[in-house]
Amino acid sequence: MRGDSFEYTDADPHVVRQSATDTDGEFVRFESTLYPREQAMAAGDLPHEPWSLDYRIEHVHPDQEERWKVLDGTLAITVDGERRTLSEGEETTLPEGVPHEHWNPADEPARVVWERRPGFEDDAWAESLFTLAQRGAVDENGVPPFLHLSVINDEYSTECVYLPRVPIVLQRVGFSTLGAIGRLAGYEAEHARQSSDGVPS
Repeated sequence: MRGDSFEYTDADPHVVRQSATDTDGEFVRFESTLYPREQAMAAGDLPHEPWSLDYRIEHVHPDQEERWKVLDGTLAITVDGERRTLSEGEETTLPEGVPHEHWNPADEPARVVWERRPGFEDDAWAESLFTLAQRGAVDENGVPPFLHLSVINDEYSTECVYLPRVPIVLQRVGFSTLGAIGRLAGYEAEHARQSSDGVPS
C-alpha cells in the first residue's frame, strides 16, 4: 500500500543522479526507493527486490560523509544510539567514522536522495549490490554470500560499509584475504543491470 503522494516507475528503483565523474570526485548522489519496514516486505508490492539498502544494520563509513534527504515517506536514522525520524523535505548529514543505521520505519515505501562525500566508486559499488539482489544472489538481509561479499568489499574498500565494533584494519585484511579466495572461486566484484555477467552458484 503506497501513500497518495508516492510516485514510482518500474525503471527507477535506484538511480545515480550524479556520479563521481560528474562532480570531479566531490560526491556521488543517488535517488532510491526504500522498501517498507521488514514486517511489510513480504507484501512484495514493489516491482524490484529488496537489497542491502533496505535493511537496518549498524555500520560505519571510515572515509566518507553521508547525506540523506527524504522526498516522500519517512526515514529513521540512529547515530551513536540516538534515533531521529525524517519526513518529506527533511535532511541530515552523517559524519565519517560515526556508527549509524538508516531504514524505512513505515508500512509504505519511501523515496530518498542520498550522497557519499567524497565520491569514490560508490556508483559501481551500489550498482553491484543492487544488481545481485535483483538476480536473487543475496540472502534474507539483501547481502551476497560472504565470499562474494569479500570480493566486492576488497575491490571497493573505501566505499563499502564496515562493522563499528571491529577494527577497520582487521576487516580490510579479512576482505583482502577472502577476496583473493573468492576470485579464485569465480566471483566478480562488478555487476551491472545491463550486463550478462555470471554469478557462481
